[in-house]
Amino acid sequence: MKKIIGITTGDPAGIGPEILLKGYKKIIKFKDFVPLIIGDISVIEKNIEVLDLNLNIKEIREKEEIDEDFLNVYNVDFIKDKNFPVGIDNEICGQASFKYVIEGIELWRRKIIDGLVTLPVSKKAWNLAGYNYSGHTELIAERLKEKKYAMVMIAENYKVLLLTTHIPLKDVFKYLNEKLIIEKVKIAYKFLKKIKVKNPKIGICGINPHSGEDGVIGDEEIKIIKPALEKIKRKGIKVEGPFPADTIFRKNFDLIICIYHDQALIPLKTFYFEKLVNFTAGIKLPRVSPGHGTAFDIAYKNKGNPESFICAYEFILKILK
Repeated sequence: MKKIIGITTGDPAGIGPEILLKGYKKIIKFKDFVPLIIGDISVIEKNIEVLDLNLNIKEIREKEEIDEDFLNVYNVDFIKDKNFPVGIDNEICGQASFKYVIEGIELWRRKIIDGLVTLPVSKKAWNLAGYNYSGHTELIAERLKEKKYAMVMIAENYKVLLLTTHIPLKDVFKYLNEKLIIEKVKIAYKFLKKIKVKNPKIGICGINPHSGEDGVIGDEEIKIIKPALEKIKRKGIKVEGPFPADTIFRKNFDLIICIYHDQALIPLKTFYFEKLVNFTAGIKLPRVSPGHGTAFDIAYKNKGNPESFICAYEFILKILK
């Protein structure tokens, strides 16, 4: 039986619907998987017009109604016409994109979809709509009551787990402790085993320049990171570090753990922007997204690149297989 991949269209004001439609012809070629779009038909139709495409939409409510000869859409029916703001943060689109994700979670709970691809949302638009979440990862984890999870960024041979995610840099030191490190290393190990990596080898960054220079430029590596790694090694997990963040990407690890957001995302977005995938490890719902944002500056100008979305779709197929 074919598996159904739910795809939330992201912020209607951004490039999410565009890259979905641009990548659609490619993703429907994968055997044994069928995409189900989760969003507003009015938004999809507006993007079809901008891109001058010829696609037949079928609105579905139940799994049995899905027809591979159509663009299957689970219509959230929040934005009811094509007259909505584009290219800017706004409350209406923030409400819509939030509802799409909630519907995606519910469709998975109802076993209508087997996995979820979430296209880019704006955290500011969510905030304008009254939803105070720092991103998909935190929202989905909360709704599923998952306490132990992690954001993993994937680009070609690189797999990078973020120890902390969307928090101010000044707060990173407050969150850094042995318990958190041990928890995230365990999630990383289970993720690698899930994707069939044999004898996983994990490397972790330090938090200070030069990884602290043996305590000369900060002692968090000595007092927090190294003791945590010693404890986790006793459980038979291969983990090394801490290494300076500016050299660890040159080393041969199956997965790298970065302490804070930009340690990971600066190198990955610099060299792999069009291929970057975001996977939520540690939760039951298989969920991925492209590793870029809403790109309001190019929205509705036919300039969006679907490559990262296609990579995300391919990765969730790998997980589900």
